[in-house]
Amino acid sequence: MLLKTTPEAVLRGLEDRIHFYFCLLVAVGLSKKLGRITSNRQKNAFIIKWLKNAREMGSFHQCADSEIVWLRGEILRHSPDRDPEPVLMLIYRTASKMHRT
Repeated sequence: MLLKTTPEAVLRGLEDRIHFYFCLLVAVGLSKKLGRITSNRQKNAFIIKWLKNAREMGSFHQCADSEIVWLRGEILRHSPDRDPEPVLMLIYRTASKMHRT
């Protein structure tokens, strides 16, 4: 069975991913500002919990599920002291630039 992907569907998926990463970055930023995140370990633990909650609550469009699985795997695969925020920012900025073109 051949699935047709329309330009509109691709654009919608990109918009959903931009929204997902924006929300995650805002949540991380607010938690840092409130003093709840003071180390990369805490940041990684916060993100893992945030991803779990986002998935359980169905907060995002279905396409975010693949982002949640991938991001969780990335965080668990690396050292807990590795800062994930630069990767999140890179993904968000790249997707935003793609959306504008």
